[in-house]
Amino acid sequence: MAPAPGSSLPARQASLPAHAGGILGCIDAIDGDRLFGWAWDPARPSARLPIEIYVDGDRTARMEAGQLREDLAANGIGDGYHAFEYQDPQGRALASHSIEVRLAGQAGSLPAAGQAASVLATHALFTRLAQLESAVAGLQDEQQKTGRFYHFALKGLETLQRDVTLHDKVLYRQDERTEAILQQTSRFGDFVRKIVWNRRFIVTLSFLGLFAHLFWIFIFFF
Repeated sequence: MAPAPGSSLPARQASLPAHAGGILGCIDAIDGDRLFGWAWDPARPSARLPIEIYVDGDRTARMEAGQLREDLAANGIGDGYHAFEYQDPQGRALASHSIEVRLAGQAGSLPAAGQAASVLATHALFTRLAQLESAVAGLQDEQQKTGRFYHFALKGLETLQRDVTLHDKVLYRQDERTEAILQQTSRFGDFVRKIVWNRRFIVTLSFLGLFAHLFWIFIFFF
């Protein structure tokens, strides 16, 4: 078997999913509450690698990738004893959850391939769609709240406008009353002034009559 360019592995192995550090492996199938995959270190071909299963971010199991799979042996993955199978103890449909398989004590996780990659990508897509729907619903709710705020604000402005109009009418009526009172006061003042002037005229006439009477008495007696 000719090696792939730039690789010390056979061609069929060099094209397999690889983990950081040169470890090969992947999650390759999900069926109901069961998960299948494999992990192999070409530098230690007979080693059974410990792995950890995480569902929705919680570690649910720790096991060794040490089960036999004939397809692995047929493709040169060590002796073929590098597979793992996980069954969720709660019986959850794993396709509807976030799944991660980590190599114990190492950073990063095994990639998904084949049917598992399709299942997990579909789950990620629907999760994103659900998040977008939630965001849209939140925006619609905010728009409704904003619409209600504008509605109440407009109602408040209409009420304020009516109050201002009524206030203007009251002030106009008060101005009319004030003007009427001033007019009445003006007429009363004219009347009073007429009385005063008439009284002065009468007093003047009385003085003139008295003076004329005294004058004739003086003429008659002297």
